[in-house]
Amino acid sequence: MSEVLRFFTVTVLGVVLDLAVAFALNRWAGMPLWLAAVIGFTLAANVNYVIHQTWSFRDGPRNLSLARGGLYALVALATLAVRVAVVAQLERLSEGRWPLAILVAGAGASFCINFVLSKRIVFAAAEPASSGERQ
Repeated sequence: MSEVLRFFTVTVLGVVLDLAVAFALNRWAGMPLWLAAVIGFTLAANVNYVIHQTWSFRDGPRNLSLARGGLYALVALATLAVRVAVVAQLERLSEGRWPLAILVAGAGASFCINFVLSKRIVFAAAEPASSGERQ
């Protein structure tokens, strides 16, 4: 399975968890949609970090790390900012109709940002040694 497919699989599972939590908090707890989106995203991001670190990015380091966890948290914040901006804008434009569709659109908008930043910053493979260096 390719790295992108592994990342996508984990992300889909995370999105299902994220959206289920956010939808439930909004629907049954009466929480504002933007806040429910933040909570669902945060829970899923923590689960995704562990799975991405240990399975998705096999070319990079595989052990859990506080430093990479911190980087992943920063990437998650950037991703969350995109997600919340999309959710808030669509909720305002639709006057709150179609909350699940709004959440899905926010998740879709943040997927590409999450992959690129995760791949390039958090789980980057070690640079190969140059041919002039001894290994």
